[in-house]
Parts: sequence; C-alpha cells; structure tokens
Amino acid sequence: MAEQSTQALPGDAELLAALERAVDEVFTSMVCTFEALAEHGSAVPALERGSARESFDREAVVEFRGAISGQVVFRCTASGAHDIARGLLLLDDSTALAVDEVNDALKECANMVTGHVKTQVLDPLGRFDLSIPFLKDVSAQPPGPACGSLVYRLQQGLVSVELWRRDGPLGN
Repeated sequence: MAEQSTQALPGDAELLAALERAVDEVFTSMVCTFEALAEHGSAVPALERGSARESFDREAVVEFRGAISGQVVFRCTASGAHDIARGLLLLDDSTALAVDEVNDALKECANMVTGHVKTQVLDPLGRFDLSIPFLKDVSAQPPGPACGSLVYRLQQGLVSVELWRRDGPLGN
C-alpha cells in the first residue's frame, strides 16, 4: 500500500491557483496562443462573445488518483481547439489540421497541465497516479464538485480549464 502524507489536503482555492499557474506555464512556453484570462470562477458551460453565444464542443480529460481524486478537463470551442493545436504544433493559421491532430494536441495540453498540478501540489501529499489523457463527450455528467474553472480567450476561440475533485481515492 502506498504511504500517504499526513499533510492537510489542499482546498479548492489552492488547487485552482495551482491550475492557473500550470496553464500559464504550459500556454506561455508551449502553445503560444494564450491571450487573456476571460473569466475565473465556477464551471462555465458557455460564454457570450459579441452577440453570438459560443459553446464548448471538444473536451480532453486527465484523471488523478490518490489522497484526493478528480479530473483536469480542457473544454474548447472548435476554433479554440484548432488554435491550441496550431500553437502546439508550431503551425500558421493557413495550415489545415486533421481531427486526430487537434484531438492529440488537446489531450497533450491536458496532460502537461495536470502533470504540473501533480508535481507542484499533489506529490507532496503522497503517491498520485494520472490517467492517459482521453476525450469525453462534452454533455457528460461531471465527476463531482468543481473547484472552479479558468476560461481563456485565445487568438481564435475559447478554452475552459476546469478542475473537478473528489476527496479520497476513486474506486477501480
């Protein structure tokens, strides 16, 4: 059995702050499409942009399991997903992308951000395991209460990075 730390579990505010630092680091160093934090708070199903309502239609997830368990979820508009993929792959706006390239880029971003949160906040608490990044239906039920979300305006589109938690280990 893995030994767990007796250190207090981080609260939602601490986890959300770590998530924000992780997104800032990953987007600044790897993706290069980050423009601004558009909204900070509870999970957001969609945002108003101009007069049109934008909805999130792509979702990449990485689960973490240990003293606390949950998910880091990247939810993107279609244009935001392409923007992230182009930034990660160092491609210009005129380059066409295959669906698999976009999906792989989203999963990789979710993986990098979750790895940063794990290293900075979770690892001091004991052993934590991360899942392989996967795509999920945007309309699926969330796994538990949200710590919050960070909604970023990209050069083209939006991305919501959310952290969902559940205290205690998840069942297998």
